[in-house]
Amino acid sequence: MPTIINRGLGLAAGIALATSLAACNQVNAPYSAKDIASNAMFVSFQLYPKFLDPVSSYSLNETPYMHQTYEPLLHYNYLKRPFELEGLTTEALPTVVLIDKAGKPLPDGAPDSDVAFSTYTIHLRHGVRYQPHPALAKDASGHDLYLSLTPDEIRGKHSIWEFPLDKAATTTREMTADDYVYEIKRLASPYVATPSPIYSLMASYIVGLRELSDTLRAEHDRELKALPPGTTYLPWHDLRNDPLEGARAIDKYTLEIRIKGRYPQFKHWLAQTFFVPIPWEADRFYAQKGMAEQTLSLNTWPIGTGPYMMTEQNPNHFVEARNPNYWGERYPSEGMPGDKEAGLLDDAGKPMPFIDKIVWSIEKEAEPRTQKFMQGYYDLPELDRLDDSFDLLKEQMDNTGRAQLIRDHGIRMTNAHDPINWYIGFNWLDPVIGKGNTPEQEVRNRKLRQAISIATNWEEYAAVFFDFYGPATVAMGPIPPALFGYRDGKEGIDPVTHVWKDGQAVRRPLEEAKKLLAEAGYPDGRDAKTGRPLVLTYDSREIGPTYQGRLSWQIKQAARLGIQLEAHPTDYNRFQDRIRQGGEQLFFWGWNADYPDPEDFLFLLTTDQGVVKYDGDNQANYSNPQYDALYKRMKDLPDGPERQQVIDQMVGIIQQDAPWEFGEFPGSTRATQAWVSNVRPSSVVLDSVKYMRVDGAKRAEMLAQWNRPKLWPVILIALGVFAVFWPAWRFYQRRQLTNARGEVISRAPSRKQGESA
Repeated sequence: MPTIINRGLGLAAGIALATSLAACNQVNAPYSAKDIASNAMFVSFQLYPKFLDPVSSYSLNETPYMHQTYEPLLHYNYLKRPFELEGLTTEALPTVVLIDKAGKPLPDGAPDSDVAFSTYTIHLRHGVRYQPHPALAKDASGHDLYLSLTPDEIRGKHSIWEFPLDKAATTTREMTADDYVYEIKRLASPYVATPSPIYSLMASYIVGLRELSDTLRAEHDRELKALPPGTTYLPWHDLRNDPLEGARAIDKYTLEIRIKGRYPQFKHWLAQTFFVPIPWEADRFYAQKGMAEQTLSLNTWPIGTGPYMMTEQNPNHFVEARNPNYWGERYPSEGMPGDKEAGLLDDAGKPMPFIDKIVWSIEKEAEPRTQKFMQGYYDLPELDRLDDSFDLLKEQMDNTGRAQLIRDHGIRMTNAHDPINWYIGFNWLDPVIGKGNTPEQEVRNRKLRQAISIATNWEEYAAVFFDFYGPATVAMGPIPPALFGYRDGKEGIDPVTHVWKDGQAVRRPLEEAKKLLAEAGYPDGRDAKTGRPLVLTYDSREIGPTYQGRLSWQIKQAARLGIQLEAHPTDYNRFQDRIRQGGEQLFFWGWNADYPDPEDFLFLLTTDQGVVKYDGDNQANYSNPQYDALYKRMKDLPDGPERQQVIDQMVGIIQQDAPWEFGEFPGSTRATQAWVSNVRPSSVVLDSVKYMRVDGAKRAEMLAQWNRPKLWPVILIALGVFAVFWPAWRFYQRRQLTNARGEVISRAPSRKQGESA
């Protein structure tokens, strides 16, 4: 028994000692000490990306992965403002030739009526190669290793890296003009599992794209009908065999795209990931029977020529590592005034990327994300949002002490003025809040929307939610500041919601909103015929306690009119599904510019972009033939007085129709740690990671300082362990000194005892 007790005491002492020693390190660190000191970037994400196939991807939470993995033809200069397009996988910007109906070239100033086509000629860079990928793996004889697999050979594999590449002689090839043509054809292909959200728009421009889609769809339908009952699998369709007049490879490095008429904004689309090279081998690889069952597709495992490639993924974790085949784009040598002094040109001319890998970890709630950022475990809170610092900055206004902690940690807050709008939309298809089915109802519903638009005090919203957050401007229309077409001052006010008074825009009084509400048939927020209160639903993708203040504010704005607003907050994916089904009445939405042109905001209200009928980006399902006709005229005009006049007419129409509460043009702020450099935040420049640097050694040093353990809990635990075992030890010590009859035996026998013995 004494042996057991001694061992127990040794164990207790060992536990206490081990716990004390462990406490000297960062036991709460989510990464190893080696990773923390490495050249890696650690960021969070909120939502699992749904589409990583460039045909389908169009959501904000997908862009961080897309623009690090894929490379479109063009991109925006990282440092220069206003935004400047430049070549990425091209040697220069495209040359554009205007063509008449007879096929003859026209001068640049030719009238639109003479322009039948615009031909874009694009010269590609030489030596741009794809990341290693099993679709491109060949043996020494040049035979494909993984393009003719059986379902048994695919079964059980959930990653492209489970197809060994070590036995391949080559795992890559050079990008060619044919790869861009192949991807453009995929925009129209029904054989692609997920449709393209820009197909309708591109089909109205790219010559022959709609005809190609019709031909492919007819063939696709015939093949489906010929399948045996109960089967749905169709083999790979080789799009290389399908001609497309509007896209062709003149040679290996020369791409030609022909569009209908004149569309100056088309060059901006060439900077989107819809226009990236896709090797036909990848399409064939993922089309093999058994791939879909293992969730292996371009939506989960992309292949690109970009600086990074996907190496690990699960619903809670992503890793993108440096593409070993990357061609080595150079850091820009020119920027804006002050960039040199700010250190933004220290890496001028050096090959990128500078960071070895990007590690994403899921954080669904704002507070854990903010807390880990404050501890230094995220270099940026998120990549897909510039307003990732909202909650962090809000803390600066209270008494939690984080404001001083932010200063002590050297966290940088960088503001950006990017083309973004936030608005509340009214579903045009809803009988109560939408257009209406009769002329009388149309007038009533319009007055209802106008009343709500007046009563929603966006000036108050900016003061409450943005004064501590960054620059914000109350919107009077859909076009953000800094873009052509935006009107400021008296010319720019929304006459429905504001008047110009004493040199500034002043929101119309609540009494005017109440008057409009009564004329709409809802005096004091009640139906004039039934007396029932007017109850409207408000859908939002903002969930969790962080956004409760915004939801409560919206409800109070409606309550000022006597309207009951029922909030339906949900996650982004469910929110999108509800919008696509047209089940909402009011909803909160926003738009980040795909490209810096007013057309990218005005198209959001065209009929053929209705989300319910056409699966487009007109979330309000707004439709006005006059607006549509003006849009068609505006989009082909160069910036100038004529275009401005047309834009003014368009904005005037939607101000009166009020399909949106125009809301805010929010300023954006990016928070970054002190060890991250080369940071210029932007919602337009999306391939930003390759420009940034991370000082891993500095990160490790600062994290060790910030996350030093508190030893007093460990000491208390050790004392508690000792307190538990000490009485037991004393008890067994006494038992040793007691014989079976209960007589006490001395440690040293007495003389009498010795005699007796």
